[in-house]
Amino acid sequence: MNSIFKNCRIYNPLNGEYNFQDLFVEDGAIVRHKPENAEIIDLKGCYLYPGMVDSHAHLLATGKKQFILDLTGIDTKDELVTLLKNLEEQPRGFIEGRGWDQEKLGFMPDRRFLDAITPFPLLLVRRCGHIATVNGPMIWKYSLHDLNGIDGTDLALGVVKERALEKLREKLLSEREELKKYLQTGADEFLKYGITNVHSDDYHNMELRDLIEVLSSQKHIRIYEKLRIKSAEELEVLKELQKHETDFFSLRAAKLYLDGSFGSRTAALCEPYTDDPQNKGVLYLSSDKLLPFVKRAEKESIQLAIHIIGDRALKEALSAFSIIKEGNPLKHRLIHVQIATEEQIKLMAHLKLRVSIQPIFYKSDREMAFSRLGPERFKNAYPFKRMDEAGISLSMSTDAPVESANPFQNIHAAEYFFDRKRALYMYMISGRLFENRESIFPLTEGSKADFFLLERELLSIPSNELDDLEVSMTILNGKVVYER
Repeated sequence: MNSIFKNCRIYNPLNGEYNFQDLFVEDGAIVRHKPENAEIIDLKGCYLYPGMVDSHAHLLATGKKQFILDLTGIDTKDELVTLLKNLEEQPRGFIEGRGWDQEKLGFMPDRRFLDAITPFPLLLVRRCGHIATVNGPMIWKYSLHDLNGIDGTDLALGVVKERALEKLREKLLSEREELKKYLQTGADEFLKYGITNVHSDDYHNMELRDLIEVLSSQKHIRIYEKLRIKSAEELEVLKELQKHETDFFSLRAAKLYLDGSFGSRTAALCEPYTDDPQNKGVLYLSSDKLLPFVKRAEKESIQLAIHIIGDRALKEALSAFSIIKEGNPLKHRLIHVQIATEEQIKLMAHLKLRVSIQPIFYKSDREMAFSRLGPERFKNAYPFKRMDEAGISLSMSTDAPVESANPFQNIHAAEYFFDRKRALYMYMISGRLFENRESIFPLTEGSKADFFLLERELLSIPSNELDDLEVSMTILNGKVVYER
């Protein structure tokens, strides 16, 4: 459908200014000329913004969260007990929930606690996704005993961590029809906030062929998939899968985990946790083990996106990335980076590594992180402003469903580190530039007609009103895909 959007104030994230003009859309793209047989839409002075890019999230998991127990709002032990006592047996054979936080609850909902409440097999994942608790029926039904001891997993307590949790998920594969349902629901969640492109990490508890079929057949949202891999040889498989790419699905990046999270005390630290002096976290790969991935990625022209929370994981990654081509043409990137020394920041800048950050974590996790790191190390935590000042390219992301997909809450949190224009640049431009391919500046001739509308001017909205801001309309490929 061809369209003419009249009388709109179009935001330019490069200079932070507006142009009052009409916008022409033909065959899903922005054009200079007036298209023939176009529908005329008078926006009457509405504010029009480029579609935002969430540069790191889990699209399918965001959708899936709508179909399992949502524990995000559970703040007390009594609330959790009431919820679990009213559970009914599920067709899948077990009950899954996500979102608990021991810092809010005041305790860990471990096996002893769960066994006393319900006979149904339970899998309850912490909000970070790096640790879960299970009860006895879950352990016995799915023969989980072989997971004991992996990355600190303790089945006597019903606590499952990191790679053991991933192995558990492999026993609970989702069917293709479920994946389609999760994708549609997840896409709707992002689109209602004006996010038209998600850099997603989805390859968990499903068959690879099912994931690729679902991602390549959808036209709900633009997906830049970062395919989780476990071996350097899988990079060749990823290269072969690129034949399934479409206008709505790209596969140019591989995802690796180097450590866990602060919340589960599995982020890899150089020194022990202040509140757990015998523990330095979990390091998935040393630099020597990571190096073959980097070499193979460089050879195959595939971008690496590395999950890094702790400073020890960062140290290992920087050592391995030291061999990449000058200027980092593949745009290898780090995801999270929640603690870094000045020397590490300088090296990141020298290597031209990109970083996908989540300012919302500072708001939701800083008290917990302070207790994990102590006052001295916390000075190096959430180094977003220091990285920006060092010239490191940053993009914005939410890591949904760890946090809400709502970008305005994230922008609000980002104002602790940057001004609003800078945050909008990271959401509207950086995410596109971070892709391992050529990109066109949004809302210019030849670019995809992906944008959203607001009735209010985004730069002047008071910070305390950002969290509740609502998008009026989202347009993807020239078509309205969300309207309030």
